[in-house]
Amino acid sequence: MWSTRLLVLGLVRWLGPVHGYLVRRELDSWRLPGVSEIGAGSIYHALKRLTADGSIEVTGTESVDARPARTMYKVTAKGEAEFQRTLRERLWEVSSADDPFQTAWTFAQVLTPAENTAMLRQRAETLYGRVEMVTQVLASTTSDFKEANAEAFIPAHARAMIKRQADLWAVDAEWCEATAERIESGDLQIGPDLDAAQAKYWRESIQTDKFVEQVAMWREGLGE
Repeated sequence: MWSTRLLVLGLVRWLGPVHGYLVRRELDSWRLPGVSEIGAGSIYHALKRLTADGSIEVTGTESVDARPARTMYKVTAKGEAEFQRTLRERLWEVSSADDPFQTAWTFAQVLTPAENTAMLRQRAETLYGRVEMVTQVLASTTSDFKEANAEAFIPAHARAMIKRQADLWAVDAEWCEATAERIESGDLQIGPDLDAAQAKYWRESIQTDKFVEQVAMWREGLGE
């Protein structure tokens, strides 16, 4: 994935010469509650691929105590150019997120109203829990670096991104609660599954030129 490649390349650029274990430790320290972990296999695979295409290079090995020697890497001129290009492309790009919940919600009519509301409220509770955990992280850390309290230091730009994630979770949780209330009140009716006549009408409607044009306009607006 481009994201793992960019993270590994950026960390080798920042910390290099550096070995894979330290890259992994650094990435682990960045992980937020609810955010998928980048596994060691993915990190070492990225290092191998980056080395093979000349974006990073081996500078030697490092051995501490009786531990096996670790391969050290640093970024090359080609890797620096790729990092600068990819970083700007992704920061300026506004893309639609691939959210598993959004995909599964397409078939929400399969669930009963009671199950949908229970699921939405459970999701909201989980999301609010994540918001609380991140809020505690921000409250117990600082962007002012002091050597005596270095473990509490989180750079300002990283804190801003952590706050962004918490805000997104909060908005998602609020939507879940509001949608559950709409289902219970009857304002939003979901299900049951389409019957044969409804399914036939839907299949025919999505094949019309008007529908195809609407989808094309929507995708263009999303930059897809």
